Amino acid sequence: MRIIAVHLLNDRSGSPLVLRQSLAVLAEAGYGIDLLTATPGEPGFLSDLPGVTLHPLAYSWSASQWRTLLNFMLVQLAVFWKVLLLAQPGYVVYVNSLLPAGAALAARCRGARVVYHLHEVSLRPAPLRRLLCAVAQRTAHQLLCVSEHVRTTLMLPVAEQQVVYNSLAPSFIAEANKASLPYASPRPFVVLMACSLRDYKGVPEFFALARSLPEMSFELVLNAAPAAVADYTACHSVPNNLRLFPATADMHPHYHRAAVVVNLSRPDEWVETFGMTILEGLAYGRPVIVPPVGGVAEVNVHTHTGFAIDGRDLGGLQHALRLLHRNGSVYARMAAAARKRAATFAPERFAEQVLHTFGQLLPLAAGAAPASATTIDQSVCAPHPTLVQA
Repeated sequence: MRIIAVHLLNDRSGSPLVLRQSLAVLAEAGYGIDLLTATPGEPGFLSDLPGVTLHPLAYSWSASQWRTLLNFMLVQLAVFWKVLLLAQPGYVVYVNSLLPAGAALAARCRGARVVYHLHEVSLRPAPLRRLLCAVAQRTAHQLLCVSEHVRTTLMLPVAEQQVVYNSLAPSFIAEANKASLPYASPRPFVVLMACSLRDYKGVPEFFALARSLPEMSFELVLNAAPAAVADYTACHSVPNNLRLFPATADMHPHYHRAAVVVNLSRPDEWVETFGMTILEGLAYGRPVIVPPVGGVAEVNVHTHTGFAIDGRDLGGLQHALRLLHRNGSVYARMAAAARKRAATFAPERFAEQVLHTFGQLLPLAAGAAPASATTIDQSVCAPHPTLVQA
C-alpha cells in the first residue's frame, strides 16, 4: 500500500516545507510514497526527498492572472489522470493545500482514501475558493489544519479533522540554539521580514517602515528569483537602510543578524494561517511583530513574545520597534519568552499526529521501522504565496 502526495508548485514557501516534514516522517516509518509536484525554477523544499518517487508536473505561476488560471486548469487535468493511473483501492492520496483538487477527485474514482493538509484560507477569486472547498468536503476522509484559524474559517463539514501545528526540524532547532540570547537589544538593530513578492504581504508597508526608522537596519528576503527582485527594485525607491535578498535555501544568517522578525501581511487581503518564519524567529529568541488575526496570532503571544499590530499601523509599529530598540530589559524578557514559546511546537508532536492520521487509514505492516522526529529536515522559508501558486 502506498501514499500518493500531490502539491502543485515546489518552491521555498510554507506549504511545501510542511509537506516535506510529513513525507520525511512517513518515509522513515516505512510507507512507500509517490510525489506529484512541479519545480519550474530553482529546487524547492520537495526536491531530492529520500525514499520518495517523484512524478514531475508541467506547471508554473504567471504574472498574468488569466494565464495562471489557464495553467491551473490544465494541471488539474494532468493531476487527475496521473493519480487515476497510480492510485488503487486502499491507497491514500495526500492532497497538500486545497489547490490539487483533481487529485482528490481521481482518488475517489479509484476507491482511494483522501487526506487534505490545509494551509490557506485567502484564496482568490472567491468562486474558485468555493469550488475547491466543495471538492474537499465531498472527497476528504481526513482534514489536517495547520491552525485553529484555518479549521474554524473553512468550517468544512468533514467528520474527521484536527489541528496539526507546524513544527521546526531538530536540525533547525540545533542551529537556532547556537544563537545566544542577548540581554540587551543587539547592535546593529536589524528588522527582518521574509515573504512572497506581493503587495498584500506587506512589502510596501515594510519599505515605509524602513524609511521612517533610519536609526535601524532592515532586511527583506523575498520568495522570488534574483531577476524578479532586481525588476522590483528598479521600479521602487529602496531606502538606504533596507537590503533586499532573493529566495534562499539558508535563512540562518538572516536570523543570526536579526533583532526582530516581523510579518506585515494585510489582514483584509491575506490572513496568515500559521507563519513559519515567525516560529523560526521565535526559536532564535527574536521578538516578533505579527498581524492581530489569523494562525500567526496563535503562534505569537501578544506583549509576551512580541506584539500583534496591523502592518498598516505605522505609528504602532514604530512605537514597538523603538521600545525593543531602546529598552534592553524589555527586549531580553521577550527574547527569552520567544525561545520558550518556540519549544512548544515540538517535532515529536508533529510526527506523532501525522503518523496517527495515516496509520488509521493505511496501517503499517508488522515490523515496519518506526519514525523518528530527527529525520524531519528543513530550511527556512518565506510564507505561503498567493492563489494558484502553491
